[in-house]
Amino acid sequence: MTTILLIRHGLNDWVGKKLVGRIPGVHLNKSGENQAKAIASVLKEIPISAIYSSPLERAFETALPLSLEISVPIITNDALQEIDFGEWQGKSIKQLRRLKLWKTVQNEPEKMRFPGGESFVEAQIRLSQAIESIYTNHSKDEIILCFSHSDSIRLIVAFYLGIPINQFHKISIDTASISVLVFMDGLVKLPYINQIVDKPFNEIFKKNKPQ
Repeated sequence: MTTILLIRHGLNDWVGKKLVGRIPGVHLNKSGENQAKAIASVLKEIPISAIYSSPLERAFETALPLSLEISVPIITNDALQEIDFGEWQGKSIKQLRRLKLWKTVQNEPEKMRFPGGESFVEAQIRLSQAIESIYTNHSKDEIILCFSHSDSIRLIVAFYLGIPINQFHKISIDTASISVLVFMDGLVKLPYINQIVDKPFNEIFKKNKPQ
């Protein structure tokens, strides 16, 4: 049984306001730094074998406190990064809602390709292949962490639940939340989705370890 924890980055000043995408130099704000510390405090007792992260600063900075606490280095993985929103990057949500393509994003994301960027379909293929590669590179009974982004984690969760891309927006992935994939006997289970770090997650993991 191999367990992969999908962790969304902490808060930054762009969340809910602008579409940051892959713009460099977006760092955690004070609340995000506190979330990263909370993640470290609740996961430090779990025997973690590897930590992977999107190369974007907000994801790497969320992984860093835990990495330092348990002395496990962070491996950056380009395939775990945010969707390439192309020309939409840096625009405010208010601006984007005025565009005709906004309805496609919300109602038929399977048909959406971001101008100058990638499609949701391409992003899901990239992300699911990344998870499969990480899984196959580790032995059974290991616990692996992957720090990524909201839509990226939604697409991964939708893939393993068999949910169509047109429905993936129904999955909530909050900042600093943890979702769990368990690979066992040819099956993949998702015992936790969008677990908010507001209580000792290590205790939840111990008491409810998937069988």
